[in-house]
Amino acid sequence: VALFWLVVCLLPLTQLISVTFSTSDRGMVSTFFPNSLTAGIENIQAALEQTGLAPSILQTLLYVSVTIVGMLFVSSLAAYELACFRFPGQNAIFVLILSSMMLPMITYIIPLYRFVYNLGWSDTLIGLAIPSIPSAFAVFIIKQFLESIPRELVEAAEIDGAGHLTVFLRVVLPLMATPLLTVTVIQFMQVWGSFLWPTLVAGTNWKPVSVLVSGLLGDGSWLEGRVKIAAMLISGLPPVLVYLFFQKYIVEGIATSGLKG
Repeated sequence: VALFWLVVCLLPLTQLISVTFSTSDRGMVSTFFPNSLTAGIENIQAALEQTGLAPSILQTLLYVSVTIVGMLFVSSLAAYELACFRFPGQNAIFVLILSSMMLPMITYIIPLYRFVYNLGWSDTLIGLAIPSIPSAFAVFIIKQFLESIPRELVEAAEIDGAGHLTVFLRVVLPLMATPLLTVTVIQFMQVWGSFLWPTLVAGTNWKPVSVLVSGLLGDGSWLEGRVKIAAMLISGLPPVLVYLFFQKYIVEGIATSGLKG
């Protein structure tokens, strides 16, 4: 079953590679194996030159980076407060945060868009990034990890005179490398591939790769089919490579976050 599911998951990627690295005399639908490295390089070069993909990738990297930095800042502080301190309404706040994971974006995207539009953030980096910063999943993962850290570490730092922020920055934050890396990789893949929100907010100034590639599929696109496929392949490689390099830390981070004591 696992091998069958592996084939199903890899088939779209292998099909993109096969069509990109094949000559034009082969049918795109019936191409299952690459046959020309030179043709693939030419298709990739044409995709970068004719579609505006290179600047779109740079914009997407900036947009994703801002989102991840904001997510790490907000989520780590929220998880730190929820895991290491006791205060009235603590459990209710955590349940409320988790319940937001059950809300599909389609239920609140219209008021969110109106809010961003009224602030004048349409087609801006802030408008793209800010709504993607809150992450209930990141708070959950980091909080579960922090609950496995002995409370005595925080108390010892407080006895030595360390302030609230000092304890977080100098004691707790260095211990959070694994869960922070886990949520960073997951957030990168989610934000890079997000389509609905960038489609609504992006315009002429900002065009993430998901919006750019979707525009290539329209009837008004004059590009050759293999060039479009090459653009799809290039746009899909960053999340694949990030996951392949950091998959060990993702599994470790999620496994560690489930341990207590």
